[in-house]
Amino acid sequence: MIAKASTISHGANAIRYSVNKEKADIVKANLLPDNISPEAMYGRMMLVQRKFAENINKGRPLGRNVIRIEISPSEEESRGWTMNDWASLSNEFIRVFDSIDLSGKTKRASSKQTNLKGSQYIAALHRDSKSGILHLHIDANRVDMEGRINDSHKIGERAVMAANIINERRGWMQSEEIGIRHRQEISVCCMEILRKMDKFSWKQYEAELTKRGYKVHLQEKESGGVYGYSIKRGNSIYKSSVLGIGRSLTPSKIEATWAKLHPQERKSEPTKPISQQTRTADITPISQPVIKHYNIATDEYHSYHVEIPEAADNIIRQNCSLEEAHPLAKLEEIQHTALLLFAGYLDAATSMATSSGGGSDTGGWGRDKDEDELEWARRCARMANSMCKRRKGLHR
Repeated sequence: MIAKASTISHGANAIRYSVNKEKADIVKANLLPDNISPEAMYGRMMLVQRKFAENINKGRPLGRNVIRIEISPSEEESRGWTMNDWASLSNEFIRVFDSIDLSGKTKRASSKQTNLKGSQYIAALHRDSKSGILHLHIDANRVDMEGRINDSHKIGERAVMAANIINERRGWMQSEEIGIRHRQEISVCCMEILRKMDKFSWKQYEAELTKRGYKVHLQEKESGGVYGYSIKRGNSIYKSSVLGIGRSLTPSKIEATWAKLHPQERKSEPTKPISQQTRTADITPISQPVIKHYNIATDEYHSYHVEIPEAADNIIRQNCSLEEAHPLAKLEEIQHTALLLFAGYLDAATSMATSSGGGSDTGGWGRDKDEDELEWARRCARMANSMCKRRKGLHR
């Protein structure tokens, strides 16, 4: 499950969207009458704020007067849920959110806790328009029924912490791991689209991503071209700079990435006339490096595309060894662990090593800034050998 929160100034529109969206269901109206319009809900929140106007913000109205929260369990986590299950999650999230003490981080006494439980809020259940996956929207009054302001400092961090506490309680995947998997999933999808394109086109790239259920926001220059873009998956947005390997899917690099996938389609440079003094034997043809492609499955649901120069691939194959590996490990699994490390899929590599009986601390692991591909491949092979060893304490 992932969650995010922010304070907003367009509270009336947010509540209207939460309540009136197609196929939305009201999960809970806290300290608000049932069956009233979204306009009436917002009006009642503003009545409370006006009642305590002299005590909040020195008499001035709050600019950002509503707290907006989105809670998104995965499809697997919420499969088969009833409305009571969603109400239970809503109540649990509010309790945990309110209990988190951030005063040490913000150096503000007001950050010790919020009081959404004692504030007016509406919780509504939405369905993603493409996938149908369910998620919760909560719109809460910034001022509780006692006239105290619900603190907004690091409110997004408070939501993430609340989600992770609940994830741990329920045995769900942590939000950081979800983010990594989503970035990997989108990156693999982008590479597959580029691989199938006869020529690079932003219009086709955007259309193919949309077909797969993603929303794409292109930032276009006035003079033409794209200088930035982001991809939305469910309620999460990922900038192009966090996708791919080495920023390979950013606007400045994506066409070169497409070209690497289609070496046979590159237009050759025009041949310059050779002077009479130049002999044919002096001309050495320039060959393009061979790129190897792998689709590595870590389980029945997750597959990762890896591209690696043939020279680096050979180094991994030569340096991966079963010599100190777990008895259940296979050489191919060690090599796949190294390939995943090379491509930057650290979480997937750890999963592969664990499934082969190994496991190792990868804290601080990563490619050095000036490290060339061949040395990086050697380090990945050594790390894969280490990760696929028998873990201490698991043998007698």
